[in-house]
Amino acid sequence: MLLNLAFVDDALHFRYHSITTLTSRGPATVNRSLSMVGAALIAASVAGAAHASFLGKEMEATYRFPDVGTVYGFATWSPPTFTVGAGIETTGNVENVTSLVTDFSDTSLLISFETVLTNPTWNGSAFNGPVFSLTSGTLGIVSASVDGATTMPGFDDGRVTFTDTDIRLDWNGLSYVDGTTIAISFTFNGTAVPEPGALALLAFAIGGLIVASRRAAPARA
Repeated sequence: MLLNLAFVDDALHFRYHSITTLTSRGPATVNRSLSMVGAALIAASVAGAAHASFLGKEMEATYRFPDVGTVYGFATWSPPTFTVGAGIETTGNVENVTSLVTDFSDTSLLISFETVLTNPTWNGSAFNGPVFSLTSGTLGIVSASVDGATTMPGFDDGRVTFTDTDIRLDWNGLSYVDGTTIAISFTFNGTAVPEPGALALLAFAIGGLIVASRRAAPARA
């Protein structure tokens, strides 16, 4: 959880009692205090928002050939299922001659090729490449673009497809060498999802601010 609710609880407790005391000092003093509390709570709410990315997501790696629906039996992954975090997530082994060292970051994917072959070419077919599938939930990807760091000739944006639950890289018919890299950047939907605890605290605080401001309002004739 991005928001420290215990800290916000303490801050809210302090602010609430400050407001209660300040109501006797006049509207101007209370309004200044209310503004400070409101700003602090809004900042806490924003800080507690959860933004979509790869981090923390559990995924499964498979190699598909000769089409996207067929798992190729002569390719393995170690580990086959992983959680995205720091460092290398998994390494694919294709026919014991080519390794696919795979590293996800929060919004990108880097695959480094290690091979004992000399300038090999992937067989041409309907699909030839890895598929990374989310084990639960949705990815929330909006777009994907191949970075300039990519060194596989012919591998462009059209070779990368995605759904709500998987990412597919198709390099059929393309050549590579030992040390070739593929780098892809992803953008995610920008919807921020506030933590439930932050929303509850914000609602409680707003109610307290309304009550305090009414107590501080000057009497009308």
